[in-house]
Amino acid sequence: MLVPVTHSIFIAIGATLVAFLLMLPLAYIGAYWQFKGKWLLESVLLLPLVLPPTVIGLVLLQSFGKYGFLGKLTALFGDYSIIFTLTGAVVATICVVLPLMYQGLKAAFLSVPIELIQVGRTLSANSIELLFRVIIPNCWQHIFASILLSFCRGLGEFGASLMVAGYIEGKTDTIATSIYFAIQQNEVDKAVMLSVTDAFIGFAALIIIYLLTNKRSRWSK
Repeated sequence: MLVPVTHSIFIAIGATLVAFLLMLPLAYIGAYWQFKGKWLLESVLLLPLVLPPTVIGLVLLQSFGKYGFLGKLTALFGDYSIIFTLTGAVVATICVVLPLMYQGLKAAFLSVPIELIQVGRTLSANSIELLFRVIIPNCWQHIFASILLSFCRGLGEFGASLMVAGYIEGKTDTIATSIYFAIQQNEVDKAVMLSVTDAFIGFAALIIIYLLTNKRSRWSK
């Protein structure tokens, strides 16, 4: 039972880290920049929110499969494929958590008083300096809360990762897929234990998020 939990934590951490690095500059642009086509960029970023995870998995299968463009590209590196691997599960989970990370980071940036940003600009701070010296220090609690929410979403990912990575016991099994197949095999005790473990991790994350955001609210007052 420990293996699927370890796999899920690894996948969730990897997907959350990549999503954070990708969405940090895009959320900054989305929060403070105005340009033509911004609505289109945000629509693309948020599209996974309105798509079933199985559709995302299908797109990834077609892209990274044997005859897909990305599949042919990865095959150049020692005939490697991400299909039916933990790497594939990470890629699928990244696609699922990207919009959640984007929305969370954008909301965090917008929570910073505009007066602080204007002062930074008055002192000739460039965009990078504003982000790392003014904005992030004043909303790090909300940023961390967004990271935790994305981690929890990645921890429970099922549809997209199942289609891309499959269910190979001891190799690509996760908490969500193990629960599903445990029920199929009438292993109810295993499914219950995995469910309790997942719920415990999620509950702990929610407590941390509450403490962070509540503390931030008291500071604001």
